Amino acid sequence: MDRTEEMKEMIQREIQNIRNLEERAAFKELMEGVFLPLYETNRKMYEDLEDRIQEELSCDVNRCLIRTGLVEKGYVDVSHHLMTPMLSEDLEERSCSIKELKEALAEKGGFPLMTVLLQCDYLDIQELWSRDPEFQGTLKTEQPDRTWKIRVRLRRNITYLDEVAKLYKLFLKNGIPWQTVNAPYLYKMADVMLTGLEEGLTGLEKIQKIEIQFGTWSSVIRYDPVPVWNVRRLSLNSIGFPVPCEDHRNYEHVISIQEYGVQNAYLAEDDSELVSVVQRGAKIHIVSSAKEAKKWKVHMIQNGTDSRIDCYAWPVMENRRAESFSERYQRKWGQNIRTKAELARFIGGFHMDPYVKYQDCEVLDQFPERSQTYSMNPFVEDEIRDTGAQKKLLLYFEPGAQDAWLQRDIASFLVSEVQRLYPEYECGGKLL
Repeated sequence: MDRTEEMKEMIQREIQNIRNLEERAAFKELMEGVFLPLYETNRKMYEDLEDRIQEELSCDVNRCLIRTGLVEKGYVDVSHHLMTPMLSEDLEERSCSIKELKEALAEKGGFPLMTVLLQCDYLDIQELWSRDPEFQGTLKTEQPDRTWKIRVRLRRNITYLDEVAKLYKLFLKNGIPWQTVNAPYLYKMADVMLTGLEEGLTGLEKIQKIEIQFGTWSSVIRYDPVPVWNVRRLSLNSIGFPVPCEDHRNYEHVISIQEYGVQNAYLAEDDSELVSVVQRGAKIHIVSSAKEAKKWKVHMIQNGTDSRIDCYAWPVMENRRAESFSERYQRKWGQNIRTKAELARFIGGFHMDPYVKYQDCEVLDQFPERSQTYSMNPFVEDEIRDTGAQKKLLLYFEPGAQDAWLQRDIASFLVSEVQRLYPEYECGGKLL
Protein backbone atom coordinates (compact mmCIF):
# COMPACT_ATOMS: atom_id res chain seq x y z
CA MET A 1 0.00 0.00 0.00
CA ASP A 2 1.45 3.38 -1.00
CA ARG A 3 1.42 6.53 1.09
CA THR A 4 -1.56 8.07 -0.73
CA GLU A 5 -3.76 5.09 0.15
CA GLU A 6 -2.55 5.23 3.75
CA MET A 7 -3.43 8.92 3.88
CA LYS A 8 -6.95 8.20 2.53
CA GLU A 9 -7.51 5.47 5.16
CA MET A 10 -6.40 7.86 7.90
CA ILE A 11 -8.86 10.50 6.66
CA GLN A 12 -11.65 7.89 6.57
CA ARG A 13 -10.96 6.96 10.21
CA GLU A 14 -11.07 10.60 11.23
CA ILE A 15 -14.36 11.08 9.37
CA GLN A 16 -15.88 8.14 11.23
CA ASN A 17 -14.93 9.72 14.55
CA ILE A 18 -16.87 12.92 13.81
CA ARG A 19 -20.43 12.55 15.13
CA ASN A 20 -21.87 15.87 13.98
CA LEU A 21 -23.02 15.49 10.37
CA GLU A 22 -22.46 19.14 9.50
CA GLU A 23 -18.93 19.00 10.88
CA ARG A 24 -18.34 15.71 9.03
CA ALA A 25 -19.45 17.27 5.71
CA ALA A 26 -17.26 20.35 6.28
CA PHE A 27 -14.29 18.14 7.15
CA LYS A 28 -14.76 16.02 4.01
CA GLU A 29 -15.01 19.13 1.85
CA LEU A 30 -11.83 20.52 3.43
CA MET A 31 -9.94 17.28 2.90
CA GLU A 32 -11.02 16.80 -0.73
CA GLY A 33 -10.76 20.45 -1.75
CA VAL A 34 -7.60 21.55 0.03
CA PHE A 35 -5.65 18.95 1.96
CA LEU A 36 -5.49 16.05 -0.54
CA PRO A 37 -4.60 18.24 -3.57
CA LEU A 38 -1.91 19.95 -1.47
CA TYR A 39 -0.58 16.58 -0.29
CA GLU A 40 -0.52 15.14 -3.81
CA THR A 41 1.19 18.24 -5.20
CA ASN A 42 3.88 18.11 -2.52
CA ARG A 43 4.35 14.40 -3.10
CA LYS A 44 4.68 14.92 -6.87
CA MET A 45 7.26 17.67 -6.32
CA TYR A 46 9.20 15.41 -3.95
CA GLU A 47 9.16 12.53 -6.45
CA ASP A 48 10.35 14.85 -9.23
CA LEU A 49 13.17 16.07 -6.99
CA GLU A 50 14.09 12.50 -6.09
CA ASP A 51 14.14 11.47 -9.77
CA ARG A 52 16.31 14.47 -10.62
CA ILE A 53 18.81 13.65 -7.88
CA GLN A 54 18.92 10.00 -8.91
CA GLU A 55 19.41 11.07 -12.53
CA GLU A 56 22.36 13.23 -11.59
CA LEU A 57 23.90 10.61 -9.33
CA SER A 58 23.52 7.68 -11.71
CA CYS A 59 26.05 7.34 -14.51
CA ASP A 60 26.01 4.78 -17.28
CA VAL A 61 29.74 4.42 -17.91
CA ASN A 62 29.16 2.92 -21.35
CA ARG A 63 27.02 5.88 -22.41
CA CYS A 64 30.24 7.90 -22.61
CA LEU A 65 31.99 5.15 -24.57
CA ILE A 66 34.92 6.46 -26.62
CA ARG A 67 35.82 4.72 -29.88
CA THR A 68 39.07 5.41 -31.71
CA GLY A 69 40.35 4.31 -35.08
CA LEU A 70 42.66 5.11 -37.94
CA VAL A 71 41.79 5.81 -41.58
CA GLU A 72 43.95 6.59 -44.59
CA LYS A 73 43.44 10.19 -45.66
CA GLY A 74 41.98 9.26 -49.04
CA TYR A 75 39.29 7.12 -47.38
CA VAL A 76 38.02 9.53 -44.72
CA ASP A 77 34.23 9.91 -44.92
CA VAL A 78 33.33 13.33 -43.51
CA SER A 79 29.63 12.40 -43.64
CA HIS A 80 30.08 9.29 -41.47
CA HIS A 81 27.33 8.91 -38.87
CA LEU A 82 29.68 7.91 -36.08
CA MET A 83 33.40 8.57 -36.58
CA THR A 84 35.00 11.94 -37.29
CA PRO A 85 38.65 13.12 -37.55
CA MET A 86 40.23 14.12 -34.25
CA LEU A 87 41.75 17.14 -35.99
CA SER A 88 39.94 18.75 -38.92
CA GLU A 89 43.22 20.07 -40.31
CA ASP A 90 44.25 16.48 -41.13
CA LEU A 91 41.95 16.71 -44.15
CA GLU A 92 43.65 19.83 -45.48
CA GLU A 93 46.42 19.61 -48.04
CA ARG A 94 49.80 20.39 -46.54
CA SER A 95 51.90 22.84 -48.46
CA CYS A 96 55.08 24.74 -47.72
CA SER A 97 57.69 26.74 -49.59
CA ILE A 98 61.46 26.51 -49.63
CA LYS A 99 61.50 29.88 -47.89
CA GLU A 100 59.42 28.51 -44.99
CA LEU A 101 61.71 25.49 -44.69
CA LYS A 102 64.85 27.62 -44.53
CA GLU A 103 63.35 30.04 -41.99
CA ALA A 104 62.17 27.18 -39.75
CA LEU A 105 65.58 25.52 -39.87
CA ALA A 106 67.30 28.77 -38.96
CA GLU A 107 64.90 29.70 -36.12
CA LYS A 108 63.71 26.37 -34.69
CA GLY A 109 66.15 23.82 -36.03
CA GLY A 110 63.45 21.78 -37.76
CA PHE A 111 60.22 21.73 -39.73
CA PRO A 112 57.43 19.07 -39.65
CA LEU A 113 57.03 17.76 -43.19
CA MET A 114 54.38 15.11 -42.52
CA THR A 115 52.91 12.77 -39.92
CA VAL A 116 53.32 9.01 -40.22
CA LEU A 117 52.25 5.89 -38.35
CA LEU A 118 54.87 3.47 -37.00
CA GLN A 119 53.20 0.09 -37.42
CA CYS A 120 55.42 -1.83 -35.05
CA ASP A 121 55.68 -3.01 -31.45
CA TYR A 122 55.91 -0.57 -28.54
CA LEU A 123 59.40 -1.78 -27.55
CA ASP A 124 60.66 -1.24 -31.10
CA ILE A 125 59.39 2.34 -31.03
CA GLN A 126 61.14 2.91 -27.70
CA GLU A 127 64.37 1.69 -29.29
CA LEU A 128 63.85 4.15 -32.16
CA TRP A 129 63.40 7.07 -29.76
CA SER A 130 66.52 6.09 -27.79
CA ARG A 131 68.72 5.79 -30.92
CA ASP A 132 67.25 8.88 -32.64
CA PRO A 133 68.68 8.07 -36.10
CA GLU A 134 68.88 10.57 -38.93
CA PHE A 135 67.51 9.61 -42.35
CA GLN A 136 68.40 10.85 -45.81
CA GLY A 137 65.96 12.08 -48.43
CA THR A 138 65.56 14.13 -51.56
CA LEU A 139 63.55 17.21 -52.44
CA LYS A 140 62.56 17.80 -56.03
CA THR A 141 61.74 21.29 -57.34
CA GLU A 142 60.29 22.46 -60.63
CA GLN A 143 63.78 22.56 -62.13
CA PRO A 144 64.12 19.56 -64.47
CA ASP A 145 66.48 16.78 -63.43
CA ARG A 146 67.42 18.56 -60.21
CA THR A 147 67.00 17.17 -56.72
CA TRP A 148 68.29 18.44 -53.39
CA LYS A 149 69.46 16.33 -50.47
CA ILE A 150 67.65 16.67 -47.15
CA ARG A 151 68.04 15.15 -43.68
CA VAL A 152 65.11 14.21 -41.40
CA ARG A 153 64.47 12.72 -37.97
CA LEU A 154 61.37 11.14 -36.47
CA ARG A 155 59.81 12.89 -33.49
CA ARG A 156 57.00 11.64 -31.28
CA ASN A 157 53.69 13.31 -32.16
CA ILE A 158 51.66 14.32 -29.07
CA THR A 159 49.06 16.51 -30.82
CA TYR A 160 46.39 13.84 -30.69
CA LEU A 161 47.20 12.90 -27.10
CA ASP A 162 46.60 16.56 -26.22
CA GLU A 163 43.05 16.15 -27.58
CA VAL A 164 42.50 13.19 -25.22
CA ALA A 165 43.84 15.30 -22.34
CA LYS A 166 41.33 18.06 -23.21
CA LEU A 167 38.56 15.45 -23.20
CA TYR A 168 39.65 14.31 -19.75
CA LYS A 169 39.31 17.86 -18.42
CA LEU A 170 35.83 18.07 -19.96
CA PHE A 171 34.82 14.87 -18.17
CA LEU A 172 35.94 16.40 -14.89
CA LYS A 173 34.12 19.69 -15.57
CA ASN A 174 30.90 17.83 -16.37
CA GLY A 175 31.14 15.58 -13.33
CA ILE A 176 31.49 12.33 -15.30
CA PRO A 177 33.83 9.54 -14.10
CA TRP A 178 36.82 9.17 -16.40
CA GLN A 179 37.60 5.93 -18.20
CA THR A 180 40.88 5.34 -19.98
CA VAL A 181 40.56 5.92 -23.73
CA ASN A 182 41.69 2.86 -25.68
CA ALA A 183 43.75 4.66 -28.33
CA PRO A 184 46.87 2.60 -29.17
CA TYR A 185 47.42 4.31 -32.52
CA LEU A 186 47.99 7.71 -30.94
CA TYR A 187 51.15 6.41 -29.24
CA LYS A 188 52.56 5.30 -32.60
CA MET A 189 52.24 8.63 -34.44
CA ALA A 190 55.45 10.39 -35.43
CA ASP A 191 56.30 13.67 -37.15
CA VAL A 192 58.90 13.63 -39.91
CA MET A 193 61.06 16.63 -39.01
CA LEU A 194 63.30 18.27 -41.57
CA THR A 195 66.68 18.85 -39.88
CA GLY A 196 68.97 19.60 -42.80
CA LEU A 197 68.73 21.08 -46.30
CA GLU A 198 71.36 21.12 -49.02
CA GLU A 199 72.91 24.52 -49.70
CA GLY A 200 72.13 26.32 -52.94
CA LEU A 201 68.39 26.81 -52.80
CA THR A 202 67.35 30.44 -53.19
CA GLY A 203 63.99 30.08 -51.49
CA LEU A 204 62.00 30.94 -54.62
CA GLU A 205 61.75 27.35 -55.90
CA LYS A 206 58.49 25.38 -55.71
CA ILE A 207 58.47 21.95 -54.08
CA GLN A 208 57.29 19.18 -56.39
CA LYS A 209 58.04 16.03 -54.41
CA ILE A 210 59.74 14.84 -51.22
CA GLU A 211 61.10 11.31 -50.85
CA ILE A 212 62.72 9.86 -47.73
CA GLN A 213 64.74 6.69 -47.34
CA PHE A 214 63.87 5.23 -43.93
CA GLY A 215 66.15 2.22 -44.37
CA THR A 216 65.19 -0.70 -42.13
CA TRP A 217 62.20 1.27 -40.84
CA SER A 218 60.63 1.64 -44.29
CA SER A 219 58.52 -1.52 -43.84
CA VAL A 220 56.66 -0.08 -40.81
CA ILE A 221 56.12 3.49 -42.02
CA ARG A 222 52.51 4.26 -43.02
CA TYR A 223 51.79 7.55 -44.74
CA ASP A 224 48.73 9.85 -44.43
CA PRO A 225 47.14 8.31 -41.31
CA VAL A 226 44.10 10.18 -39.94
CA PRO A 227 43.07 9.30 -36.34
CA VAL A 228 39.28 9.30 -35.93
CA TRP A 229 36.95 8.99 -32.94
CA ASN A 230 33.27 9.27 -32.08
CA VAL A 231 33.55 12.77 -30.58
CA ARG A 232 32.10 15.67 -32.54
CA ARG A 233 32.37 19.36 -31.71
CA LEU A 234 29.20 21.47 -31.80
CA SER A 235 28.26 25.09 -31.18
CA LEU A 236 24.70 25.37 -29.80
CA ASN A 237 22.55 28.33 -28.75
CA SER A 238 20.72 28.58 -25.45
CA ILE A 239 16.92 28.39 -25.52
CA GLY A 240 15.30 31.50 -24.07
CA PHE A 241 16.86 33.40 -21.19
CA PRO A 242 18.97 32.02 -18.33
CA VAL A 243 16.96 31.37 -15.15
CA PRO A 244 18.55 32.57 -11.88
CA CYS A 245 19.22 29.82 -9.35
CA GLU A 246 18.30 29.99 -5.68
CA ASP A 247 21.91 30.60 -4.67
CA HIS A 248 21.69 34.05 -6.39
CA ARG A 249 25.07 33.40 -8.05
CA ASN A 250 24.45 30.91 -10.87
CA TYR A 251 22.04 30.61 -13.77
CA GLU A 252 20.40 27.66 -15.50
CA HIS A 253 20.77 27.52 -19.28
CA VAL A 254 18.83 25.14 -21.52
CA ILE A 255 20.10 23.79 -24.86
CA SER A 256 18.11 21.73 -27.34
CA ILE A 257 19.76 18.58 -28.75
CA GLN A 258 16.70 17.34 -30.63
CA GLU A 259 18.52 17.71 -33.95
CA TYR A 260 21.47 15.57 -32.89
CA GLY A 261 19.83 12.71 -31.00
CA VAL A 262 19.05 11.96 -27.37
CA GLN A 263 20.97 8.66 -27.55
CA ASN A 264 24.27 10.53 -27.57
CA ALA A 265 26.16 11.92 -24.58
CA TYR A 266 27.01 15.63 -24.39
CA LEU A 267 29.81 17.50 -22.61
CA ALA A 268 29.61 21.26 -22.19
CA GLU A 269 32.70 23.43 -22.41
CA ASP A 270 32.94 26.96 -21.08
CA ASP A 271 35.43 29.41 -19.62
CA SER A 272 33.15 30.07 -16.63
CA GLU A 273 32.73 27.53 -13.86
CA LEU A 274 30.18 24.80 -14.56
CA VAL A 275 28.17 23.76 -11.52
CA SER A 276 26.26 20.93 -13.19
CA VAL A 277 25.40 19.60 -16.64
CA VAL A 278 22.39 17.28 -16.92
CA GLN A 279 20.68 15.84 -19.98
CA ARG A 280 16.92 15.43 -19.70
CA GLY A 281 15.31 14.09 -22.83
CA ALA A 282 16.07 16.33 -25.79
CA LYS A 283 17.50 19.15 -23.64
CA ILE A 284 20.70 19.86 -21.75
CA HIS A 285 20.40 21.85 -18.52
CA ILE A 286 23.59 23.74 -17.65
CA VAL A 287 24.02 25.53 -14.33
CA SER A 288 26.82 28.07 -14.67
CA SER A 289 27.91 31.49 -13.48
CA ALA A 290 27.34 32.85 -17.02
CA LYS A 291 24.60 35.49 -16.85
CA GLU A 292 23.79 35.98 -20.54
CA ALA A 293 22.37 33.65 -23.18
CA LYS A 294 25.19 32.52 -25.45
CA LYS A 295 26.54 29.94 -27.84
CA TRP A 296 27.85 26.90 -26.00
CA LYS A 297 30.72 24.72 -27.12
CA VAL A 298 29.50 21.16 -26.78
CA HIS A 299 31.32 17.88 -27.40
CA MET A 300 28.93 15.17 -28.57
CA ILE A 301 29.95 11.55 -27.90
CA GLN A 302 28.13 9.72 -30.66
CA ASN A 303 26.60 6.37 -29.77
CA GLY A 304 25.63 3.85 -32.38
CA THR A 305 26.89 0.93 -34.44
CA ASP A 306 28.89 0.71 -37.63
CA SER A 307 26.95 0.35 -40.83
CA ARG A 308 27.39 -2.80 -42.89
CA ILE A 309 29.40 -0.99 -45.56
CA ASP A 310 31.96 0.45 -43.12
CA CYS A 311 35.47 -0.85 -43.71
CA TYR A 312 38.56 0.07 -41.69
CA ALA A 313 42.17 -0.74 -42.58
CA TRP A 314 42.97 -0.94 -38.85
CA PRO A 315 40.70 -2.24 -36.03
CA VAL A 316 38.45 0.24 -34.22
CA MET A 317 39.16 0.28 -30.47
CA GLU A 318 36.78 1.16 -27.65
CA ASN A 319 36.76 1.27 -23.85
CA ARG A 320 33.42 -0.48 -23.38
CA ARG A 321 33.10 -2.93 -20.52
CA ALA A 322 30.43 -5.59 -20.12
CA GLU A 323 29.24 -5.18 -16.53
CA SER A 324 27.31 -7.74 -14.51
CA PHE A 325 24.67 -6.79 -11.94
CA SER A 326 27.08 -7.46 -9.08
CA GLU A 327 29.70 -5.16 -10.64
CA ARG A 328 27.18 -2.34 -11.07
CA TYR A 329 26.08 -2.85 -7.47
CA GLN A 330 29.67 -2.72 -6.23
CA ARG A 331 30.38 0.44 -8.25
CA LYS A 332 27.23 2.11 -6.93
CA TRP A 333 28.31 1.59 -3.33
CA GLY A 334 32.01 2.24 -3.92
CA GLN A 335 33.14 -1.31 -3.16
CA ASN A 336 36.59 -2.13 -4.51
CA ILE A 337 37.76 -5.31 -6.20
CA ARG A 338 39.56 -7.41 -3.61
CA THR A 339 40.20 -10.87 -5.08
CA LYS A 340 42.17 -12.18 -8.04
CA ALA A 341 39.01 -13.72 -9.48
CA GLU A 342 37.23 -10.34 -9.41
CA LEU A 343 40.27 -8.67 -11.03
CA ALA A 344 40.32 -11.29 -13.78
CA ARG A 345 36.58 -10.74 -14.34
CA PHE A 346 37.11 -6.97 -14.51
CA ILE A 347 39.86 -7.27 -17.13
CA GLY A 348 37.90 -9.90 -19.06
CA GLY A 349 34.96 -7.50 -19.32
CA PHE A 350 36.87 -5.48 -21.96
CA HIS A 351 36.94 -8.52 -24.29
CA MET A 352 40.53 -7.97 -25.43
CA ASP A 353 41.40 -11.67 -25.53
CA PRO A 354 42.09 -11.63 -29.30
CA TYR A 355 45.04 -9.33 -28.52
CA VAL A 356 46.16 -10.25 -25.00
CA LYS A 357 44.83 -12.73 -22.42
CA TYR A 358 45.19 -11.90 -18.74
CA GLN A 359 46.94 -14.68 -16.80
CA ASP A 360 47.86 -13.58 -13.29
CA CYS A 361 49.21 -10.77 -11.11
CA GLU A 362 51.98 -10.38 -8.54
CA VAL A 363 52.78 -7.79 -5.86
CA LEU A 364 56.49 -6.85 -5.81
CA ASP A 365 58.78 -4.35 -4.12
CA GLN A 366 60.28 -3.39 -7.49
CA PHE A 367 59.63 -4.31 -11.12
CA PRO A 368 62.20 -6.95 -12.17
CA GLU A 369 63.00 -5.26 -15.50
CA ARG A 370 62.04 -2.40 -17.79
CA SER A 371 58.26 -2.14 -18.02
CA GLN A 372 56.70 -3.42 -21.21
CA THR A 373 53.66 -1.15 -20.81
CA TYR A 374 53.01 2.55 -20.31
CA SER A 375 50.30 4.77 -18.84
CA MET A 376 47.52 5.81 -21.17
CA ASN A 377 46.56 8.50 -18.65
CA PRO A 378 49.78 10.56 -18.51
CA PHE A 379 47.76 13.77 -18.17
CA VAL A 380 46.13 12.69 -14.89
CA GLU A 381 48.08 14.51 -12.21
CA ASP A 382 48.78 12.77 -8.92
CA GLU A 383 50.23 15.19 -6.40
CA ILE A 384 49.55 13.10 -3.29
CA ARG A 385 51.01 9.63 -3.76
CA ASP A 386 54.70 8.90 -3.26
CA THR A 387 55.32 6.53 -6.17
CA GLY A 388 58.81 5.67 -4.91
CA ALA A 389 57.42 4.08 -1.75
CA GLN A 390 54.63 2.18 -3.51
CA LYS A 391 54.41 -1.55 -3.93
CA LYS A 392 54.36 -2.71 -7.54
CA LEU A 393 51.46 -4.68 -9.05
CA LEU A 394 52.67 -6.61 -12.09
CA LEU A 395 50.04 -8.05 -14.45
CA TYR A 396 50.94 -10.97 -16.71
CA PHE A 397 49.41 -11.36 -20.17
CA GLU A 398 49.63 -14.03 -22.82
CA PRO A 399 49.85 -12.75 -26.43
CA GLY A 400 46.75 -13.34 -28.51
CA ALA A 401 46.48 -14.24 -32.17
CA GLN A 402 45.56 -10.80 -33.53
CA ASP A 403 47.81 -7.84 -34.44
CA ALA A 404 51.04 -8.54 -32.57
CA TRP A 405 52.18 -4.93 -33.13
CA LEU A 406 49.29 -3.67 -30.97
CA GLN A 407 49.46 -6.18 -28.13
CA ARG A 408 51.64 -4.25 -25.69
CA ASP A 409 49.53 -1.16 -26.32
CA ILE A 410 46.33 -3.08 -25.53
CA ALA A 411 48.02 -4.43 -22.40
CA SER A 412 48.89 -0.82 -21.50
CA PHE A 413 45.22 0.13 -21.79
CA LEU A 414 44.20 -2.71 -19.45
CA VAL A 415 46.97 -1.85 -16.98
CA SER A 416 45.89 1.81 -17.03
CA GLU A 417 42.34 0.78 -16.12
CA VAL A 418 43.61 -1.45 -13.31
CA GLN A 419 45.72 1.49 -12.09
CA ARG A 420 42.49 3.46 -11.59
CA LEU A 421 41.22 0.65 -9.37
CA TYR A 422 44.38 0.33 -7.30
CA PRO A 423 45.90 3.79 -6.76
CA GLU A 424 47.82 2.37 -3.80
CA TYR A 425 49.99 0.36 -6.22
CA GLU A 426 52.14 1.29 -9.19
CA CYS A 427 50.84 -1.00 -11.92
CA GLY A 428 52.76 -2.50 -14.84
CA GLY A 429 52.32 -5.25 -17.39
CA LYS A 430 54.38 -7.96 -19.01
CA LEU A 431 53.75 -10.24 -22.00
CA LEU A 432 54.80 -13.84 -21.34
